[in-house]
Amino acid sequence: MMSTIDPNAELFDDGSSIPSGPPPSSPPPTLDENNTPVGGGGGGGTLHLSVTDPQQIGEGRNAHTFYRIDVRPNQYADTIASVRRRYSDFRWLFQRLHEERPGAIIPIIPHTKAFQIEKRLSEELIEERRVSCETFLRRVQIHPELEGAPSISAFFSPDAEVFEQAKKDHPETEGFISEDGTTSSAKEKVKHFFVKAGIKAKVARGVDLEETPDAAQVDEVEQYLSALETHVKALAKATLYLVDVSKESSTNMHELGQTLFGLHQTYDPDTTTPDDNDSSSSSSNNSNAKSKNPSLKTISNIFASLSAINKVKYDDNYAKVSKPIIDIQDNIKAARLALKRRKDHAITYNTFLQQIKNRQAALEKLNHKNATSPQATTENQI
Repeated sequence: MMSTIDPNAELFDDGSSIPSGPPPSSPPPTLDENNTPVGGGGGGGTLHLSVTDPQQIGEGRNAHTFYRIDVRPNQYADTIASVRRRYSDFRWLFQRLHEERPGAIIPIIPHTKAFQIEKRLSEELIEERRVSCETFLRRVQIHPELEGAPSISAFFSPDAEVFEQAKKDHPETEGFISEDGTTSSAKEKVKHFFVKAGIKAKVARGVDLEETPDAAQVDEVEQYLSALETHVKALAKATLYLVDVSKESSTNMHELGQTLFGLHQTYDPDTTTPDDNDSSSSSSNNSNAKSKNPSLKTISNIFASLSAINKVKYDDNYAKVSKPIIDIQDNIKAARLALKRRKDHAITYNTFLQQIKNRQAALEKLNHKNATSPQATTENQI
C-alpha cells in the first residue's frame, strides 16, 4: 500500500533550507583539478560563502552591478577564492541547475525587475539582490542533489574565460533546447515539435502516458503542494498585511513629523517675540498659552520618535514573521518548478517514444507493402 504524506511533517529536509546563521566551520576545502572550490553535497568540507562589495559599472542603460563572492574554509578564515558575478549570472546558474538536475528542488532567486534606471541602481534593490544571491548560493552549496553540477564549477571558476565559455555554450534562452545537448536539422525539430504537441494534447485529454514507478507518489506530492500553497497564501496575505502596517505607520509618522518641523521653522509661538505695543496682559496670556500647549517642534520630535519605534517594530516582525513565510512560499514554488521540470521530461520521453512507435509502424507498413507487391509474389512462386 502506498504511503501517505503526513501534513504535520516537515515539507523539506535540512538540505533545502538555509540556516539562520552562516554555514558551520569545516576542514580545509576540496578543490578540483582547476583549483576551483567544489560545493554541494551537504557533507563534510562545507565552505563559507558570502556575497559582498557590490560595484556599479557603466552609466545609463549600460549600467550594471557586480557582486564579489568570497569563499572561505570558515567564517573567520582568509579568503581562498574570490570571483565577481552579475545578478544575471546568478539567474544563469539557476537555469542551468534546472537543466543539469531535472526534478531537483532548486532554491529560488526572487526575481525583481527594475524597469527604471534609478530603481535598478538604487541601494535598496542592490542590497536586496545581494542578500537573495547569498542565500541562493548557500542553499545550493548544501543541496545534496546538486553536488558535482558542471555549472557550479564554471560559476566559481576564477578563470573568466571558462565562465564566459560556459555561458556561451549554454545561453539563457527560452528557445528549443535538445534534451541530449546535440543539434538537429530544422526538419527534425519541426517533427519533434508536432509530435510533442500531440503528446501534450493527449495529456490534456487525460490519456495515460508511460510513467515511472513513483508516478503515483509524485501526483500525491503535487496535490499536497497545491493544498499547502492555498493555505500559505491565505496566511501570508493576512500576516504580511499586519506586518506592513508598522512600515506604513512609520512612513506616515515620519512624513507628518517632517511637515510639522517645516511649520515650526516658519512659525512657532516659541520663536516669536511679542509686539512692543502689546499690553502686559497679552504677554501674560501668550505665556500661559505656551505653557499649556506643546510647540510644533515638540510634536514633530514626538512623531519622529514614534516613526523610529514603528520602524524597529517592522524590522523585528519582518525578520520573525514575514521572512519565514516568504521562505515557505519560495520553497513551495521551488518544489512546484521541480515537479514541472519532471513532467516536461516525462513528456519529452513520451515524445521520443511516440516517434519510435511511428517509425516502427512506418517500417512495418513498408515491409508489408513490399511483401504484397507483384514482384515479391512472383519471386515467391519461383
